[in-house]
Amino acid sequence: MPFIPYLTFQGNAAEAFAFYAEVFGGTPFVMRFADMPEGEGPPGLRNEIRDWALHVSLATPDGMLMASDAPPEFGGEAQAGVSVSVTRPDFATSQALFERLAEGGTVSMPFGKTFFAEGYGMCRDRFGTHWMVSVADTADRSTP
Repeated sequence: MPFIPYLTFQGNAAEAFAFYAEVFGGTPFVMRFADMPEGEGPPGLRNEIRDWALHVSLATPDGMLMASDAPPEFGGEAQAGVSVSVTRPDFATSQALFERLAEGGTVSMPFGKTFFAEGYGMCRDRFGTHWMVSVADTADRSTP
């Protein structure tokens, strides 16, 4: 079974996944805290988080992404220390994906040729998710 990235947000997971659906394709599934049966979920569910995403998933041609909004008392900065890596078959397609993900975010490594890839770049999107976008490695590395 493949690894499935599970991202955490603080109130904007559904908005982020609507954007990811535009970028990668698919339709996000969103279950909100308000959808939980009475008496389920964290005690003292506050009204201000009732519309937050309890769970979001998006099946794309690249694989599955999942997420939820984590109430502040459940901890942490969204996506701290985690990046999602995505490859595309050629430079132009990879660069276009990188530029789309970087819109309104922060570029930590501009997309370009590197010693290890025909094209590679790193960014943090406007929702806090870190992305590593690269051109697929087509070299045959089976022989030294």
